[in-house]
Amino acid sequence: MKLLSHNRDKVGDFQKRVLIHIPIGLLLGIPLLGLPLLIVFVHYEENEDSHTSDEAWKDYYGALAGMTITTILSLVVVAWWLL
Repeated sequence: MKLLSHNRDKVGDFQKRVLIHIPIGLLLGIPLLGLPLLIVFVHYEENEDSHTSDEAWKDYYGALAGMTITTILSLVVVAWWLL
């Protein structure tokens, strides 16, 4: 069952690729730890895409989804702590 799809997806693996990259995105959203990991992640994805042409934008999409989750959770925790 496919819940996630994208019209640019030529292979049909958009949902799988997004879901497997959300955990790395969760780590990328952590302050101070995220920036070095982001640099490594982008370098790896660009290198992999240059060799395999596997549409790395799907991996970025998943990582950004994970970063968004971490950011929202962080804001909720900070707001709860301040109030």
